[in-house]
Amino acid sequence: MAKEYRKSGFSDRAENEGHRLINKDGSYNVDKSGLNFFQRFSLFHWLIHLSFWKFLLFLLGIYLTVNAGFALVYTAIGLDSISGDVPDTFVACFIKAFYFSTQTMTTVGYGALYPQTNAASVTAAIEAFIGLLGFAMATGLLYGRFSRPKARILFSQHAVIAPYRDGKGLMIRLANAKESQITNLTARMTYSELISVDGEKKRKFYSLDLELDEISALVTAWTLVHPVVDGSPFTDINADELTRRKVEVIVHLRGYDETYSQIVQTRASFTSDEIVDDARFVKVLGHNDDGRATLDLDGLGRWERV
Repeated sequence: MAKEYRKSGFSDRAENEGHRLINKDGSYNVDKSGLNFFQRFSLFHWLIHLSFWKFLLFLLGIYLTVNAGFALVYTAIGLDSISGDVPDTFVACFIKAFYFSTQTMTTVGYGALYPQTNAASVTAAIEAFIGLLGFAMATGLLYGRFSRPKARILFSQHAVIAPYRDGKGLMIRLANAKESQITNLTARMTYSELISVDGEKKRKFYSLDLELDEISALVTAWTLVHPVVDGSPFTDINADELTRRKVEVIVHLRGYDETYSQIVQTRASFTSDEIVDDARFVKVLGHNDDGRATLDLDGLGRWERV
C-alpha cells in the first residue's frame, strides 16, 4: 500500500528543508539565492503570474513614466518646436509636451500638435517606434495571461482519517471551481516523513495507493481515498506520532481542460497538523427543486467528528 518513491524532487536531508515542502497555494517552499537579481528574475514569468490589477497598474505606470520622460525631452528641445502657443511656465510646458507625447506614442495624432523642427521630428519618430513595440508587447502579455491554462481546483483545508468500509481511510476532497470541464483527471498521492538513519534525520517519500486514481470527468466533488490497511504508513499512528515524524501528504493532479484544450495540473499538501483523525467530511452534494444536482463549494473542507 506504500512504495518508496525516489522521484519526488526534494532532498532527503532534514536540514535542507523548511517548515513544509509545498505551500498551501501549491507553490514549492523554496527561497532561491546565490545569483544576482538579473540572473534569477524573469520579467515574463513575473508579469504572467502577477495579479490582474497589479498588472494593469504596472502597465499604467510604465505608460506614464515613458510619456513623462519624452515630455521632458520635448520641453528641453523647446515647445516652439511643436505647433501651438508656448506656455509661460515650466509646468504648463511639461503638461502640453506630455499630451503631445501621448498622442505620438499612441499614433492618435489629433492634428493640433505636430513637430516643426528636425529635433522634435526625430524624437517623435523614436517615440512612435517605442510605442508600437510597447503596445505589441502589452497585447502579447494580455493574451498570454488570458490564454494561460490554469486549473482552479479547490482542495479541502484538511485531510481526514475517516471510517472506510471495514476500517479507515485517509481522505482529501477536491472540486473544480470553474465552469470549465476537466476530463481524464489523474491523481497521485505521496506520503513523506522524517526517520532516523544512523542518528541522522532523513526524509523518506512513499507513493500511496488510492481507491481510485483516475476519473473520466471532474463533474462534482472527488474524494481521494487511501485505504488504511496493512502496509499503510497510517496504520496504528496517532496525532503525536504524525507530528513527531513531520508527516506531509502531497497530492498531484493532472487533467485535460476542454476550455483551453490543454493539459492542466496542480498540487497541494497537508502537514501533520492538517490531518484530522476520527473525522469525516460533511455532505456537500444534493439537489434543488429544479431537479439539478448541487455542490456546496463553501463546505468543501468542512468536517465533523466521528
